Amino acid sequence: MAKLLAQAKVVDGFQVEVGIRQHKLVADLTPDKGGRDAGPTPPEILLGALAACSAIYARIFAQREGISGEISVRAEAELTEPPMNVQNFRVHVRIPGLPKEKLEKAYAFVEKCVVAQTLCAANPVELKIEL
Repeated sequence: MAKLLAQAKVVDGFQVEVGIRQHKLVADLTPDKGGRDAGPTPPEILLGALAACSAIYARIFAQREGISGEISVRAEAELTEPPMNVQNFRVHVRIPGLPKEKLEKAYAFVEKCVVAQTLCAANPVELKIEL
């Protein structure tokens, strides 16, 4: 089983620098929540991960089927409050040149996106607070 690791540190106000391997991302809150909007909010990053994963799976499918064209994905969700929760995820994948007879096959492949499968499963989150 492969292990994934992300680290985060607060750098200014609510601005957080996230480190994943050699990559850096910035997350922040919107001004109405006390942030400076220096980056997307964590729920937006989650939604972006779903869109990116779906796009990669669509690209893999298209390559295997010999389909070229610019694949695009739009992911949407709702943020509820209180309690805050991201729910009702919707993913719209556009694969130009996809023959109608391969639509079900594309659906079956793209729906296996790791992020989508993770969001669909009930996953416990172990939390530890350290001093």
